[in-house]
Amino acid sequence: MFRLILLILFIAAIVTTALAMLAVMQSVAGLARSTGEDNMPGTFQRIAYILLVLLLIGLTSGWLGGV
Repeated sequence: MFRLILLILFIAAIVTTALAMLAVMQSVAGLARSTGEDNMPGTFQRIAYILLVLLLIGLTSGWLGGV
């Protein structure tokens, strides 16, 4: 009988933990949604993208940070 009560308590704890984790994931997903578009001008976006690509090429080829 005692084992049955422990099993029921264990299952209740698992269900409670799962529901709490689902609630946290839903609240985080609600915060992660973007509320609008990016306000950065297109010129700065293009420059940043080009610099990022150059950085990636430099890192992979060993020009930057390579030993």
